[in-house]
Order: sequence, then C-alpha cells, then structure tokens
Amino acid sequence: MRKHGRLMKNIAGLLLLLALLSLLLPFCKFNAGDGNMTLSGIEVIKTGGKAGYTYFKEGRLSENYVIKAPYTWGNIKDSVSYINHAGGANILVFCAVAIAVPLVLCFLSMFMLFMAEGKKTMFMPTLFTLVVVAEMLLIVFGITPLRPFLKIGVYLFTILNVIALLFIIAGWITGGYRQPDKRQSRYGYGEKGDTNNDGDDGDNNRSHRRKRRKTRRKTKKKKKTKKDKSSDDDNKKENNEDSKNKENNKVSGESVTGVISNGSGIYHGLSWNLKDGKDAAVTIGTTFDAVEALESGSLRGIDSIAENNCRIVFDAAAKQYNIESHSKQAVLILQDGKVVKWLKNGDSYTVTSKAVLQVDGRRDAVKLG
Repeated sequence: MRKHGRLMKNIAGLLLLLALLSLLLPFCKFNAGDGNMTLSGIEVIKTGGKAGYTYFKEGRLSENYVIKAPYTWGNIKDSVSYINHAGGANILVFCAVAIAVPLVLCFLSMFMLFMAEGKKTMFMPTLFTLVVVAEMLLIVFGITPLRPFLKIGVYLFTILNVIALLFIIAGWITGGYRQPDKRQSRYGYGEKGDTNNDGDDGDNNRSHRRKRRKTRRKTKKKKKTKKDKSSDDDNKKENNEDSKNKENNKVSGESVTGVISNGSGIYHGLSWNLKDGKDAAVTIGTTFDAVEALESGSLRGIDSIAENNCRIVFDAAAKQYNIESHSKQAVLILQDGKVVKWLKNGDSYTVTSKAVLQVDGRRDAVKLG
C-alpha cells in the first residue's frame, strides 16, 4: 500500500471512530407524558449497565424498576406486549435492525480500515461504509416524519461517515491502495504498474535458481560448523580458491582503472572516479532507498543505509578493488558473464580486473573499470 493510501484509510478510520463517539451525544427525542424525553448514548450506556447489574445481582428486574423517569420496566414490558398483540412485532424487529446495522457496520469498517494493507483488504470496509452512508441518508432525508425526533448525534454520525467515505474513495481514485513500486524513480528503473519489488519479470527464473543455490550453500555451511577441524580446512580451501581467482584475474582481463560507471537499475546515471586519489573509497546502496539516502545525505535513511550498503575501496598502487558487503541481499561479482564470487553480509572480495557488481535477483548492476 502506498503512503498516501495508508494516510487516506487511517484518516477515514479516525473519522468513523469519531462517528461512533458522536452517538454518545443526544440522538433522539420523543413524547413522555407531559413533556419530551431526550436520549443520549451516555444515558443508554449508564441505564443499560445499571439494569444489567441489577438483573445479575437479583436474578430479575422488578416491575417498578425505573429505567428512565417516568418509565419503569413494567411500562416497557406492557408496551412491547401491546405492540405484539397489535401485529406490530415485525415493525419492532425492523426498527431494531435499522438501528443495529449502521452501528455494527461502522465499527467493523473502522477496525478493517486500521488493519487494511492493500486493495483486497480495502474492499469490505469500503462496502460497509457505503451501506452505512446510504442508510443514514435515507433515514435523515428520505423518511421525513422522523426528522422532528432526530438530534445532533444522528446528524453528526451521518456527516462523519460521509466524510470518511470521501477519503476512502479518494484513495481508490488515486491508486493509493496499490502495491508501491520503489524502483520507479528518476533513474528510470522499473515500469508503470510493475509491482514486483524483488526483480524484473524476466529475471524470475534466474532469481529462483540463485536463491536455490544460496539455500544449498547455507545448508552446507551449517553442517560444516558442527566440526571445527573440517571448518578450518574448508576455510583454507576457500582462501586458496580466492588466491587462485586473484591470480587468474591478474593473468586474464583488463586491469582496473579506479572508475565505477555504466550502472543499470538504481545505479543508472551514477559514476565514481577513485583513481585521482582524493576519494579512494565509495559506499553505494543496494536498495533504492539506500541509494537515494546516500545521495541526499539525509539522516532519515541511516537505517536503510546501515543494512543495505556495499563499500568499495580502490588501491591505486596494487590496482585492485576491495569490496566489502554490508547488505541483507547477496552481492554478486561477475567476470565475463560468470559469477566469480557470492558476497553475503560481512564478506569481502578483491578484484584485480574489470568486473560487474550486481545485486542478487535484480538488474541493479554497476561496472568496476
């Protein structure tokens, strides 16, 4: 879900919460003996709580128990009995449902809005809010005989639901409930409508194979840690292989020049010149957020930089790059189109001939010249 969509649905949720709280104000009035009686949500809660406590304590409510002066429990029972005998039971049930439906749907919609995380989870709260608004507009403007009995609580409840619905619809119209495309940026990486944050569609199979290889290597590493001696031997072999790779790099391929350029993806348009000796090292991000934070120098992105960066140090005398990975995602070093090193978080590798640094599973790559 996009940032502005999350803002829209949270504002709508707060408005629905206020709508429910507005019913604590006076919401209706009716004739009671010589005068008018006004009901508010607070009075209903207090009266219902006292009646429930009395019933729980004594096991029943006496006929003279005062619900709200001058009405007693006996008066209410007689009224309900009279309505049943007069054939108005269906009307009584209809009125109870008409009162309960907007309250229940408003509460469910508010809860779902705060929990929603995409288009699918936004459908039901949108529908519920639409039903509540339709019913309340029908009661307020469609059934004119009810207007003299309605108070501020009902009107405020209706207005807040209408405003909440407008915010929800605005989120739908602006596409705020779609999955964000973090790669869509000024570097021109990613296309409109692309919701895959892990890589391009053409790289899905390749990414899957790399993840499988990575899983196998992790499994092998866990087995090796169980035996210290074998682990030491494996480390020696790995160091020997690295030294062989360095020798091979020196023999074949063009030597490094201290220029990092020709990037693609998040590195498109970026370049670093380390051969003049002024800046012998550079830190690059392995995600769009980290790249942008490093460019802007903002402290807001320090967390993303700390967990998604790769440091490249150029040694002009030895004509080599020392690459240190501090990234959650694996960093690949390719030469002649083949992966020569798979850098995990905390690993380092020395490059003596031209190579390509690429983020695993994506086309974010930069040439080490």
